[in-house]
Amino acid sequence: MGVGYMNREIPTTEAVLEYLESMMERLDQWVKEQERQVKDLEAHGESMKMADRLELLYSAQAMLGYIAKVLKDFESWLSNPVVTSVMPEEMLRRLEAMLREVAIKFIQVDISHTSEYRDLLSKFAKEGKVPSVLALYIQQRPQAPPRRRGGEEGGTPRFF
Repeated sequence: MGVGYMNREIPTTEAVLEYLESMMERLDQWVKEQERQVKDLEAHGESMKMADRLELLYSAQAMLGYIAKVLKDFESWLSNPVVTSVMPEEMLRRLEAMLREVAIKFIQVDISHTSEYRDLLSKFAKEGKVPSVLALYIQQRPQAPPRRRGGEEGGTPRFF
């Protein structure tokens, strides 16, 4: 067949088949739990239509928590050689393409939000009406923030 993981066949024992069955059952449960999570988050989205600022902030932070958890779990899954050693190349190609799309979309969300916030700061500056909490934050700083490019990852830091 030419695919590395299928070159050598060994007789399959009953114990191996039973374990495979239990693995498939656990994966089915995982998928069902994730599908339930999606439904819960969709329902949560409906309740956010009437949310106040604090609820929206907490919800946005919770969404990042969900993303981080799925990312950690997915990364662990793809770091497991027992899992990845039997994945066909075509499956990995599809996965890489889907994850690249998600990464691009997530970065676009970040760009959009950060740009919108920058525009809000520009509006405050042009109108000379800076909210007191921001003005107090800036005034209490011992010195003006340096105007430099480059952060820990080689990019421009977004934070104050």
